[in-house]
Amino acid sequence: MLYLNEDFAKNFQGADPFKMLQAMEGNIYRQVKGRKTFQFSLNGKSYFVKLHSGVGWAEILKNLFQLKFPVLGASNEWQAIQKLQELDIATLNTVAYGSRGWNPATRESFIITEELSNTISLEDYCRDWQQHPPHTNLRRQLVTRIANISRTLHRNGICHRDYYLCHFLYHQQPPSPPRLSLIDLHRAMVKKLLPKRWIVKDIAGLYYSAMDIGLTRKDLLRFIRVYSGQNCRLSLSRDREFWQQVEKRAQQMHEKLGSAVG
Repeated sequence: MLYLNEDFAKNFQGADPFKMLQAMEGNIYRQVKGRKTFQFSLNGKSYFVKLHSGVGWAEILKNLFQLKFPVLGASNEWQAIQKLQELDIATLNTVAYGSRGWNPATRESFIITEELSNTISLEDYCRDWQQHPPHTNLRRQLVTRIANISRTLHRNGICHRDYYLCHFLYHQQPPSPPRLSLIDLHRAMVKKLLPKRWIVKDIAGLYYSAMDIGLTRKDLLRFIRVYSGQNCRLSLSRDREFWQQVEKRAQQMHEKLGSAVG
């Protein structure tokens, strides 16, 4: 499959886009086995490309034995971005996507997205909240917005699988309410019915990443109320097991990181 918007169709002009991207130079942001992410400019605009070259059968089998879903290429991100846009959740804008090869271990693929300018990751934006608390209204708006995004994702069968504050981009000088874009969807899972354990993992990861930014009990209860769509007392009663699992997993992640740093 191959999708190119008008600018990239003109730029590639019938050439092999895989070979062109492999030869292209840019600012490398991440390079691991089977995947390379870099930034480049074209016609005065900035873009990010993720090149997938196949992870090999050993990696696929390792993931399957660990009961994990292996990431085989850019198709996850391509599908997830389209789904988020259908749900009116701000995310990346895809300008090119390609996939070739029937063998899942060696399949090649790529996805190119526009750079989201004038943004900062929510992790960086909230980093000094303990020492310099934001305006109460802003904190409430952000908690409410993230809870609404989380609720929309999970109720529509989408699990991010890397659901941390660092993957929310905060648009600086935003309108009211604040605007957030959700990124890094290469591991996202889209299903008609999400397994509960994946939902727990998402919310626990989000909670873990926000543990040290100075959120209040009221903030946490606000998230629970918006996410569950019901009274906090009712949610904490009916969904007690779910929230207990979220708390336990988040605390385990926090303790593991603390011991690693120590």
